[in-house]
Amino acid sequence: MSTESEGFGFKDKQKALDTLKLLENQDSQYRLLTIRGLLGRAKRVLTLTKAEEKRNNIKDAIEVFEKWLEENKSTSTKSKAKSAGDTDEKIDKVPGLGFKDKEAAEKTLKILDNRDADYQKLVLKSLITSSKSVVSRTKDKQKISDIKEAVEMLTEYLDSLDTLNQPNMKYLSVDIIQNFSKPTEKLVSEFLTTYTKTAGGNYKKLRTLFPEEDDSESWDIVRNKNLQKLQKTIQEKKLSLFNSDGSPTKEHLTLISWAYSPKLEKLKQFIDQSNQNSDSASDEPVTKKRKV
Repeated sequence: MSTESEGFGFKDKQKALDTLKLLENQDSQYRLLTIRGLLGRAKRVLTLTKAEEKRNNIKDAIEVFEKWLEENKSTSTKSKAKSAGDTDEKIDKVPGLGFKDKEAAEKTLKILDNRDADYQKLVLKSLITSSKSVVSRTKDKQKISDIKEAVEMLTEYLDSLDTLNQPNMKYLSVDIIQNFSKPTEKLVSEFLTTYTKTAGGNYKKLRTLFPEEDDSESWDIVRNKNLQKLQKTIQEKKLSLFNSDGSPTKEHLTLISWAYSPKLEKLKQFIDQSNQNSDSASDEPVTKKRKV
């Protein structure tokens, strides 16, 4: 796990402000979930901290997060209502999730491994909330103990997601991908067909769709794993994402085929410019013909 100083955190007011800054470019739901998670964790740490100076610093950070949540109350309420409706649908579609005991928790974390960070958070928060309701209705002490052990494991992993600055690798929309030629490599070509046609551009459906020749991992996991490898290669070899004329490089085109680009705005600029040039080129012969 990364240390708090390497990503999000709550050790003092400045760390909380830095965290909000890091979250500025994330979507509203991811921002909300992360801040709520950090706030809950900060309050738990506060109860275990005895040093007065550290306690005061954490309290200052808590105040920053609470102020942000208050200022974004309307957005938070809408996101909460939306996520509440979405969560059931998302979780129901992925079988095997649970919290009845440690084994069930381990299985859940294995199922969530390599899926999008925001989805993992939604699932874990929903399971933890559901567990409280189950415990309140359960009289068997052993069952309660098993559930609490499972929830402790899920909570610990959720806390690690809040601490890690884990990117979501947001999916490109179909209309952006269609501006580029189709890939020739079999696996990525099959993924693109599945995403754009079978799933209709709805990335949530990829969680229960599988490659034809291997149904051990769903398409969302296959995508994320391949993107991680590609990005590691790009970083290690210090490869450029754009050519001198502004067009995406071969490596960048592969990322795009996996429905992702780390430079979305610049990519959009290239598409807009290309479309303008294309329009100008198509108009030119007509103009010349009229002059003859």
